[in-house]
Amino acid sequence: MKFKNLANLFSDLESTTKRLEMIEFLSNFFEGVKKSNKFEDLDKIIYLLQGELVSNIKKFPKIGLAEKMIIDALSLHSGIDKKKVKEILIKKGDIGATAEQILAKRRTQMSLFDFEESPSELEPSLEISELYTALQKIALSEGTGSQDVKLGILRGLMRKCSPLENKYLLRIITSTLRVGVSTLTIIDGLALGFTGIKDNRNIIEKAYNFHPDLGDITKILAEKGITEVEKIGITYGIPIRMMLASRVPYGEIIEKLGTPLTAEYKLDGERLQIHKKGQDVKLFSRRLLEISEQFPDVCKTLIENIQVDDVIIEGEVVAMDSFYEKMLPFQVLSKRRRKYDVEDIIKEVPVCLFLFDLLKYKSESYIDKSFMVRRKKLEEIVSERDELRLVKSQLINSTDELLEFFNAARTEGNEGIMAKSIKEDSIYQAGNRGFLWIKLKGLEGGKLKDSVDVVLVGAFYGKGRRTGVYGTYVGAVLDPVEGKFIAFTRFFSGLTDELSDSLTKEMEKYKTEKKPKSVICEDIPDVWFEPEVVIEIIGDEITISEKFLTLGYSMRFPVFQRMRPEKGPGDITTVEEIRSLYDSQ
Repeated sequence: MKFKNLANLFSDLESTTKRLEMIEFLSNFFEGVKKSNKFEDLDKIIYLLQGELVSNIKKFPKIGLAEKMIIDALSLHSGIDKKKVKEILIKKGDIGATAEQILAKRRTQMSLFDFEESPSELEPSLEISELYTALQKIALSEGTGSQDVKLGILRGLMRKCSPLENKYLLRIITSTLRVGVSTLTIIDGLALGFTGIKDNRNIIEKAYNFHPDLGDITKILAEKGITEVEKIGITYGIPIRMMLASRVPYGEIIEKLGTPLTAEYKLDGERLQIHKKGQDVKLFSRRLLEISEQFPDVCKTLIENIQVDDVIIEGEVVAMDSFYEKMLPFQVLSKRRRKYDVEDIIKEVPVCLFLFDLLKYKSESYIDKSFMVRRKKLEEIVSERDELRLVKSQLINSTDELLEFFNAARTEGNEGIMAKSIKEDSIYQAGNRGFLWIKLKGLEGGKLKDSVDVVLVGAFYGKGRRTGVYGTYVGAVLDPVEGKFIAFTRFFSGLTDELSDSLTKEMEKYKTEKKPKSVICEDIPDVWFEPEVVIEIIGDEITISEKFLTLGYSMRFPVFQRMRPEKGPGDITTVEEIRSLYDSQ
């Protein structure tokens, strides 16, 4: 497919904030693809719509093109002085929009060299497959002369693109291609465009939860139909989207889950999905990234102590003291993220893996089995030792028992507890946040005991002692249906001078001159950020907000708790959870 067709779709999607209009644009586009019967680029189209080059479960080399090189390429291609390009970039705040403006005005002022190679810029000829091949060449080029090679490839791509295509080409290269469309909206468009039946979105979404590569699923849908998509299930080596927990006031947990229920300790570690097939073990984070290299000791322990060759299980890895008696905070575990000196880090930060669920056993999926069936089978196959244990659990029959268990969990240094239904319908809801699991991290009282995960979307420059760094940040929560990040609160408390310095440097990578389309915020910070970095905050209470009117709520006296590098923007606290926290007060 020609890249210009996709660029036109991007432009249409950017022209609206209405979800129904986006679905219509998408469904019409996919219907056209279906009629053309040409599906070779479908997966790439889906990834780009999601703002990525590939899905999380696949790897694409980093493009590695600095902004300076892109400005050089744009200057050479357009004949505009680099200083002028930078001036326009500062005003536009976006390299793609900068390129579109410059090239729309200077289309006829190509150099003789460019003219000979590209007789007519009015007839773009770039194919999507050609774009991907070129991007891979750029990413893989290294060593002496590689910068010139990269610059040459980039200019070659730009010559084959119209101003509009160059806008999105450069956004792709700088990882800023976000057209404001959520994955759920794309799924709605796929259902209508390829099947004509909107309700088929449930089948596609379920398949995506089991196989979180929407590009793969779309090609199956296009080539084999919805019945083949319906057959997609849990597979070894491919992480499924993890089940999430909801929040309700502790007094309503029994009402929601019934009795008896199971309560488990909620640990302060990193959640892992473990795929063991023979002697091969893969560990996936909650962002579905393989992180096995961070925990070779955990892989070895699993091989030695899980008494079955083929199994998919879930657990939480926690930093421990040298005697494996006391659990240490998540900040200690974060040292395991270092890519070098792994053996030294293993000695410095010993860990224990606490298991709590089973998703597949040999050739049989356990996803649709009740929780107690999954837990019983898990207990059968695990040989416990210092480095490998089952999460502590207890059957609960009353709110008093629940509170007693909660207090015991907190006394032992845990975040709180997870209350889980054990009814017949207590299946594993991949990718969903239902009411089969409920997390409890604090009780009602003088302060809001439960923390909130927000994504940073803006900041204000610091004053006084904080001059030169960002002093106050704006955090947003997630509307998963609309795919929007809704501003929730400002915060500055809890940030040490050292952390303020490091966070300011980190956020430069996500700085953008205008508010991202996926962000809804009535506040006007000095700097906007692409919503990527997740942090945890705590406060006194959730209040009605006169500043953040879209959400309608904010946090009183918010305090920074910690960075959450293991979480992505899609894992943060939702709008509904904020409402629930407010109601619980």
